[in-house]
Amino acid sequence: MKAVKVKGLDPATSLRANATRIVQTRLEEMLSFAAAASAPGAGAAQHDMRIAAKRLRYLLEITEDCFGPEARRARRAARELQSVLGDIHDCDVMAPLVAEQISNHAGEDAGTGLELVAAHIEGRRARLFVQFRELWQEQGAARVWAELRRVLRA
Repeated sequence: MKAVKVKGLDPATSLRANATRIVQTRLEEMLSFAAAASAPGAGAAQHDMRIAAKRLRYLLEITEDCFGPEARRARRAARELQSVLGDIHDCDVMAPLVAEQISNHAGEDAGTGLELVAAHIEGRRARLFVQFRELWQEQGAARVWAELRRVLRA
């Protein structure tokens, strides 16, 4: 996923002014994936949201002192999102690899063990998706992203 271009940066202005533009862009980019990523099988949108959360997190690590405790809270929240969405992505990568091995070992004893691995991955992904949805709802209820937006507008 290619990052959204940040417009209006000016090297003659303050770090805070430029950081505000960049953080706003990265925040909106991450939030733009939320609706699509909320569907259970939306692996591509979930992966894109993970990448966007990672960009926002790393940016906040560098600039959070410009924005105060709301930015620190948002950085931690982005790290949590990045982590759970990364675990989901790992399942999405592993599932087809295991399925390929199952088809390569059809009728063999190894196939049965691989089928158990496939079921484990499927169950883990389902649990991680529930965890993602709950985390997203908690962050919304705690107004993490709304408070970051408010600070950026100040």
